[in-house]
Amino acid sequence: MTRSVRARYLAGFASVLLVLAVVGGFAYRSATVALSTAVTARGAGDQVVRLGELLSRMDEVQAAVRGFAIAGQPSFLGPYDSAAAHLPALVGELRQMANGDAIEQRALDSLVALIANRMAASDTIIRLRRTAGAAAALHEIAVGTGTATADRIRARVRAVERAQLARRERNIATLQHNVRATRQVVLAGWLAALLAVVAASGFAHVELRARERAERRVRELADELQDLYDHAPVGYHSLDANGVFVRMNRTELAWLGYDREEVVGRMRFSDLLAPASRVAFALNFERFKDAGEVHDQAYDLFRRDGSILPVLVSASTVRDAGGRYVMSRGVTVDVTEQRRMEAQVKTLRGLLPICANCKKVRDDRGYWSQIETYVSERSEAEFSHGLCPDCLRKLYPDLAD
Repeated sequence: MTRSVRARYLAGFASVLLVLAVVGGFAYRSATVALSTAVTARGAGDQVVRLGELLSRMDEVQAAVRGFAIAGQPSFLGPYDSAAAHLPALVGELRQMANGDAIEQRALDSLVALIANRMAASDTIIRLRRTAGAAAALHEIAVGTGTATADRIRARVRAVERAQLARRERNIATLQHNVRATRQVVLAGWLAALLAVVAASGFAHVELRARERAERRVRELADELQDLYDHAPVGYHSLDANGVFVRMNRTELAWLGYDREEVVGRMRFSDLLAPASRVAFALNFERFKDAGEVHDQAYDLFRRDGSILPVLVSASTVRDAGGRYVMSRGVTVDVTEQRRMEAQVKTLRGLLPICANCKKVRDDRGYWSQIETYVSERSEAEFSHGLCPDCLRKLYPDLAD
């Protein structure tokens, strides 16, 4: 991608980001205002409900006091007691819904004072009924002080309700206006972003095609490296800090006769070792994790069929940024053929009883045989025959020259 194409590509997407940022900021602000407006509108509705409940409680108080004044039965005061118990909490909710608004607070203060006067008048009627009788209580009711206070409370509540409903209507209108404005801005921003994306898509297409080719090449190289790892002529494996296999290539798996799922994450290296090798590995592995590398350590591994696989292991450590051990990178070499050849060579070591004259060799059973026969039976060596110069002159002097 040339510099000019890259610049256009970046400019196009920068424009999209700028438009999205502006639209997002406006939408966020509009959403915040709308949420605040909705909360306020809902609060106004809740206040109307609570005010209605307040009026209902005051009506219950008035009816309960009148009933008690006439009948004198304490059971008539149940609604009065209930209202008296709930009025403080109800007033507290109304104050909280006012949310610090000074005008509403003053209206509530006036309403609370009226409620207190009404409750005081009710207490007076109840006291008169209990001490002076029904006539005194009914006379107090007829005076109308409590009734007048109740009418003022009702009028004040209705006024507050009307104010709250009017504020609610204003909030709803504001909310609708914000929604319309947000729609317009979002639509305009969407169109601008679409144009910018269309302008940059051509350049992005070229870049994406180039990246696809590069990624395809990376995948091919990764597959080649994986194939080289899996089918190398030597075994590869990795061990975690506990000696558990975290990797093993197909070559080593084939030597051992196991599937990858049986080994990786399940088996320890020590699980495959012959007893003598297991002890040596326990000591060597701890030293290896500290030293960081090891070379040509000989171990005998058990194959799945129970046979022995002699190997030489060389490894180095993989550490994290803090220098802590992560896993090993191990190379395993099959030395079965080397062991077999060493065994064959060992059979020819030691003193051989050989005839000084005819050069025959005596075997372990006491029989004498030609040296060629003795060596051939104990190794893979084959003989070819000829004459040395001395024998040639002795046997065929005419051909010696």
